This record gives sequence, structure tokens and C-alpha cells, in this order.
Amino acid sequence: MNNVFGRMQPIFEWITNLAALNITWLVFILPIAYLSVLLVLVENTSQVLMVLLTIVILSPFLLFPATTAMFGVVRKWFMKEEIKIVKSFWTFYKENYKRSLSGGLILSFLWLMGVVDYLYIKSDVSFVNYIVLFILAILFLYTLYFFSDTVHTESKLTQSLKNVLIITVANPIFSFGIVLICIFILYVSFTHLPFLIILFIGPFIAILGFYGYQKVFTTIINVQK
Repeated sequence: MNNVFGRMQPIFEWITNLAALNITWLVFILPIAYLSVLLVLVENTSQVLMVLLTIVILSPFLLFPATTAMFGVVRKWFMKEEIKIVKSFWTFYKENYKRSLSGGLILSFLWLMGVVDYLYIKSDVSFVNYIVLFILAILFLYTLYFFSDTVHTESKLTQSLKNVLIITVANPIFSFGIVLICIFILYVSFTHLPFLIILFIGPFIAILGFYGYQKVFTTIINVQK
């Protein structure tokens, strides 16, 4: 019996750490989390746009710094460093706030344009819908890699945005696989397993995003040697 509990302990620790990180992240983005739920419930297009605009306005100040901090914690896990989750989260939050805010302003604007375009054309030609959805998927990947690059390198914002673009297109098949897994997790969480949203969804996406970034980043560095 003791052997069974001994083997299960690392699993319980991982579950606890994932839940602690996700809950910490949700606390920091609570207004956006509420608006995101509201976005799913509203049906009128004008109401959707109003809620969406509010999320976009708040995202650079709340979502981007908090998500960067979450990626910082995940990076430490990849480096196998022992950390205190809440303390480390707060440290990364403060250290990267200005950088995350600046990048968030740019990326939030791009997200707004992409989503608004999709909402206005979704009832028209289906082929165009797929193109816009594909662009949004690429933007999603780019955003994940931006968070990863912010906590992994010390390059300036403009250089980071260029580097992330290169990393995004460097291995499109592998990276797009990461996107599909993330989308699947989001779909299952919102449609079948809502408890994942409360406990695990943020770290799950961050782990996949940083894993993909690190693989492509390492490959590029090795090629340049």
C-alpha cells in the first residue's frame, strides 16, 4: 500500500501544482474570465462585439501580464527548478509587466481585427471562413510563442516579435499540430469537461505552447551553429 501511495505522490503533486497555477492565473484575469463566459452566453451580434471590445481593452493590462507570468512558471518546470508557484508567478508578473503590456496592445489589436472579420463574414462564403479561421489559428500560435519568447529570452520587443514570427513559420507542421491539440483541449473543456477550465486549462495550454516553442527554438539554434 505504501508503495502505491509512493508512486502516486508525484502525480498528486503535479495535479496540485497545475491547479494552483491555473487558479492563480484565473484570479489575476478574473474580469476577463467573467466576460469570456458572458461572451459564450450572448447571442446578439452587437452585444458580442461590445463584450469582445471590452475584453480586448482589458487584455493588455490583465490577460497578457498574467499569462506571461504563467509561462514563466511553466518554463521553470521545464528547467526542472523547484519553485513556489504563487511567489514565482508574482515575480514574473512584475518583471514582465511592461513588456507584456506593450506586446499585448499589438496582439490584442490583431485579435480584434481577426475576430471581427470572422463575425462579419461567417454567414457568407464558407471558403473565406476557413481562410480567416486558419489565420486566427496562426495568430493563436504566434501569441503562444510570444509568451514563451518573453520569458525565455531578453531581446527587445521589436526583435522578439520578429523572432517569434520566424519561429512560428519555421516548422509549420509541428507547430500547427500544437495548435490543433490546444484547440481540442479548449473545445473539450468548454463543451464537456468544464472543471478543466477551473483547474487545468491555463497550464495545459502553456505547457504545450512552451514545449512547441522550445523545440523549434532549439532546432533553429542548432542549425545556426
